[in-house]
Amino acid sequence: MERKDPLFQGSNISLEKISGFLKKFKFDIKDIKDIDLDNTYIKNIKLKRALALFMIATMMILGYTGYKVNEIKTRAYDVYFGEEKIGTLKTEEEALQKIKEVKAELSSEYGASVVLNKEIKFERTHVKDSEISSDVGFRESVKSNIGALVSGYSLKVNGEELGVLKSKKEVDYVINKIKEPYLKRASKDATIKEVKILEDIEIAKKEVPIGDIDKQNDLIEYIKTGSEEVKIHVVEVGESFWTIAKIYGMKVEDLEQANSDRDPTKLKPGDEIKLLVPKSKITVATKEEVEYTEEVNYDVKIEEDKNMYKNQKKVKVQGVNGENKIVASEVRHNGVSIEKEILKEEVIREPVTEVVVQGTKEVPKTVATGTFFMPTRGRITSPFGRRWGRMHTGIDIGASHGSAIKAADGGTVSFSGYQGSYGYMVEINHGNGYRTRYAHCSKIHVKKGQKVAKGQHIANVGNTGRSYGSHVHFEVIKNGVHQNPTRYVR
Repeated sequence: MERKDPLFQGSNISLEKISGFLKKFKFDIKDIKDIDLDNTYIKNIKLKRALALFMIATMMILGYTGYKVNEIKTRAYDVYFGEEKIGTLKTEEEALQKIKEVKAELSSEYGASVVLNKEIKFERTHVKDSEISSDVGFRESVKSNIGALVSGYSLKVNGEELGVLKSKKEVDYVINKIKEPYLKRASKDATIKEVKILEDIEIAKKEVPIGDIDKQNDLIEYIKTGSEEVKIHVVEVGESFWTIAKIYGMKVEDLEQANSDRDPTKLKPGDEIKLLVPKSKITVATKEEVEYTEEVNYDVKIEEDKNMYKNQKKVKVQGVNGENKIVASEVRHNGVSIEKEILKEEVIREPVTEVVVQGTKEVPKTVATGTFFMPTRGRITSPFGRRWGRMHTGIDIGASHGSAIKAADGGTVSFSGYQGSYGYMVEINHGNGYRTRYAHCSKIHVKKGQKVAKGQHIANVGNTGRSYGSHVHFEVIKNGVHQNPTRYVR
């Protein structure tokens, strides 16, 4: 690069010219000594001319001196790597020294000689002190533009280069950090017998640009989540995108994106859901010997009793699970169990068989089935809940006068007759903690203490008691507490 010196460009000032003025000035002073002082005119002319020349010479000397001082003070050099300017310093020597120091620093950091691949050039310039590059700024600029090659160590997995680090020690550290979580499983109940990486690992020395050297933590993260694997989840009863995402530690949004062709609100058992699961580029296989206890489910034995109804049963002997001590050999890939072999099994506690007595006698129709149906055909005209400032303890079913009212389930009539605001009412005790009431009847067909079957005609729809229009008021009472009948009828 051609050096340029703008110091004297466009200026006619020179030392030779100033010297000429000085010589001229001395000559005139000598001439003044020979002047006839009696000649006033000549005296004035010569003196004025000498003084003028003296003043001009003095000003030129002072101007040149100031100019020269400023020129020296603002001297500097723009420093280039090839065609790229990297900073401005006072001297070439200072720039070369700093570059040398940066090379030594990088060489020490990367454990290799640093060779510049571009020519260092200087261009003379003039700048203010504030425009001179700072020490830190110049060094950083050198580092970012140096373009040198350093020796690194490449990590390849199955032929794919995953990254380059400064030293083999750093590569070994990365591999050990990948293994670490799976080795920590070792405890008093689990012993690691073997650890290996399933993929082909290659570590090789390689010359690379400084900027291509990776950071350890970045490489570890890339190895852990470098690719995605598609898995299938089969939906079970009650599952949603939210519960599935929770199972796999995923975000619902990611699950929706992977299944954009499916409506999350219409999942049903058996549907297949795609899962995009991060897959490590390195598979750590561990072979462990584990010791644990395992519950053994008890068997259930049925004994028949002809004196009990078919819908009745009771536990004669309570079952108890057994417990076995297991020693197994287990193979895991990245912590996920792939294979298990039982090496030893020891019974700690034998299971106790549960004995259940089951009735065989036919169930009478008057025995409760445990489910209810609507006592009459019609629509609900008033629901269960608050009404007119009071609690409405049942539902009103509108029907024409005289329509049949049937028992919602089998049981024994516990009330039959007139009951104040209920009017004519029938109450049935179903013998299982439930009672049902049928109010505002026009006619009753059963008596207290009578056994009734599910669906038996027990009364007719009417408008007796505190009633507005023909309907049946139907109540379901569980262990003395009124329930919403609509939750029970089918």
